[in-house]
Amino acid sequence: MSSDNSLERVEKLSETLEVLSSEYDLYILFIDLCDSASFKKYCLNNSMPPFIWISRQMVFLSRTANIVSRYEGTVVKTIGDEVMATFPTDINVETIFKCCREVFQLFDNLKAFNKAPFKIEAKASLDFGTCFDGRIIDTNYIDPIGTAVDRCARMSKHSSSNSIVFSHDLNQICLEQGFLFESGTVTEIEDDLKGLGKTKIYKINQVFS
Repeated sequence: MSSDNSLERVEKLSETLEVLSSEYDLYILFIDLCDSASFKKYCLNNSMPPFIWISRQMVFLSRTANIVSRYEGTVVKTIGDEVMATFPTDINVETIFKCCREVFQLFDNLKAFNKAPFKIEAKASLDFGTCFDGRIIDTNYIDPIGTAVDRCARMSKHSSSNSIVFSHDLNQICLEQGFLFESGTVTEIEDDLKGLGKTKIYKINQVFS
């Protein structure tokens, strides 16, 4: 093996160890635009140009990102019709639920997007856990990798319009902080999530006051 190859392998190992040595406890939030695929199909069936669904999606992403920032969250990236964000541990968990509620209500007064089939509705998935920094480009915020991120993404299949799904770990934080939900508004789900096994999930079906 050449010395150049050995040096390259040592450098890659050093980079890997550096990533794994930096741990961050974070709240993870995914907020999705509901029914974007069916709206694209509607546009296609009615011979509408792509900018119709693209503009609708951009309105959702940009306005959602602004709300997240106002609640002291960090928008990590957009993934298609989804916003991924993080919140620091010094944020009260109730604040993140309020952030979701504001996003859910944000588009009700937008005349262009408050009636079917153009109506914008959102759903959310929320988790908490230890993450590692997965940045591959130079940014001033981390791109988290970890179980909480995977779980948050996989739980989202159980969310629906104006609902929030969240993990057992997140529910424990709610209990510890005294943030309690009204009786009958939360449903417990158990699912065998890919790569994670049996997972307890909570779903709040009512936008709280």
